Amino acid sequence: MLVVKRKYFAALALSAALWALGAANIVGMYGGSTAACAPIHKGNTQSPCASLIFNVDWGEEYIPQLLDILKEKNAKATFFPTGTWVERNAELAKKIVQEGHEVGNHGASHLHVETMPKDKLQSLILKGEERIQLATGVKPSPLFAPPYGEWNDKTVLYALEIGYQTVLWTVDTVDWRHPPPETIWKRALAGAGPGCLILLHPTENTVAALPTLIDGLREKGLMLVTVSENIARKPAQ
Repeated sequence: MLVVKRKYFAALALSAALWALGAANIVGMYGGSTAACAPIHKGNTQSPCASLIFNVDWGEEYIPQLLDILKEKNAKATFFPTGTWVERNAELAKKIVQEGHEVGNHGASHLHVETMPKDKLQSLILKGEERIQLATGVKPSPLFAPPYGEWNDKTVLYALEIGYQTVLWTVDTVDWRHPPPETIWKRALAGAGPGCLILLHPTENTVAALPTLIDGLREKGLMLVTVSENIARKPAQ
């Protein structure tokens, strides 16, 4: 009985230590205890960088045009596809990777996660990872963009437990509502600054807005980098 009790309390201690380590990692990432369960909204604000984020669950007809513009402008972006999108569009997913862009994880499918139990949320992320890797041959970066931008303390920690940081955005262009191209790039540039993450989707008007947006970011002195680079980048000396 004594051995069983010791094992029980040892397991409790280990569980508490792992939870504390995960929380500490997040606190360190955001620089304060009040943000211990917060997603990433921006990268390094001391470095002149910006990142374009494309959440993808539809709009495959616009992906080739977006890739052409990014290539022409010598700009890299981070794409967050769902697993179902990747299964339907494996060749496009491969092209995204082949052209040097980062691929994160938008979940296996576009579901509401805010009230999702731990096992289902972690399965959603891991199945998305599996489908992306199967289609592209590359494991996605350990970045999770939750569908609908939904999150709470638990979803962030559940993702962290399986190695994923939760990523949202600094500026939401709301391009999925199909505003005019000028509205998209003006909205993005108005909120752009060092470390910013700009949320976009594959739409016709986003394609039209993208060249001006990229030029505008560079005119503001911002380099375009992937989300992982933005997060990891050291402050300017």
